[in-house]
Amino acid sequence: MKNFPINKTNKRTNFICSAPFMIGFFLLVLLQSRAGMAQQDTLSILHITDLHVIFNQNAYIREMMDYRQKKDYHLGEARFREFLETVPQQTQSDMIVATGDLIDFFESEVEDGSMLDIQTRQFSKLIDEYELPLLLTMGNHETFTFEWNDTLEYKLLHNQFYTERARALWIRNLDCFKNGTYFSRSVQVGNTAYKLIFLDDSFYEFDPEDDTSIPYISKPQEYWLANELEESDEDIEILFMHIPFSTEVAENNSFYKILEKFPSCKLVVAGHHHKSIIKNYPQASGNNLVQVQTAALVNSTNHWRMIQLTEDNIIVSETGQLSPELVIEAK
Repeated sequence: MKNFPINKTNKRTNFICSAPFMIGFFLLVLLQSRAGMAQQDTLSILHITDLHVIFNQNAYIREMMDYRQKKDYHLGEARFREFLETVPQQTQSDMIVATGDLIDFFESEVEDGSMLDIQTRQFSKLIDEYELPLLLTMGNHETFTFEWNDTLEYKLLHNQFYTERARALWIRNLDCFKNGTYFSRSVQVGNTAYKLIFLDDSFYEFDPEDDTSIPYISKPQEYWLANELEESDEDIEILFMHIPFSTEVAENNSFYKILEKFPSCKLVVAGHHHKSIIKNYPQASGNNLVQVQTAALVNSTNHWRMIQLTEDNIIVSETGQLSPELVIEAK
């Protein structure tokens, strides 16, 4: 990574999601919430998603961990570390954005029937081992509670009953969430201003009678998003979130209807489906909103995309390659 050598011996060097005392040179030059980044010709963002890291696997119910191995989730930590130690330097990227399902659960049942909620803290410690600019969004697994029931056909149970407690853990342990689980960053690339907006659409376990469209963001977050989008007539907005829009989304999703009002919003970057997908959403305004998903990192360290912001274009690479798959005009 440009000018950001990996240093595994310094345990407190992660500049975006580390302890507050790491705000300094990097925060001033690279990533400020409102003042923006130092001007440059190209900003290269590595997108990854669906890491499903599980720490201290021996602490949990053995049958449950055996079940997670069927999806390769026992390899999540090793593959994430391998990615951090190789791909950022090889691609000379400026920052990494991970769009959710960073861990497999925030708490889970252990052998004695109690709950263990160490995953969020352990994830924070992991990224502190690497001197890499890293921004995150919440995924549904960041708020999952896992339970195991041998009497059922589908023995692994999950719920989002304790979502707010889970969010509190992320806010307490990850510096990029210190002001909440949704936020924005402004960057300047040549003469073009970009706003990177990071949303929390992690909650999705609604009852059918709720008739709630997914992806879902809370009403306060909707008002905040509208304010972020209308704050400037000069910038180009890119949204990062975990759960993507579906094909029918325009008909009934209040969140999507906000975006329809702002043709300056050019790109949505998401994950969740563990597949690399690109969808176009033509809008009545004439704008074409593009949604890009990347395959799950837990399944391969080659599952990443490069998103390059230039003065004139947004360039999205093919999965695991630097060759472009998509070019979006910024203006």
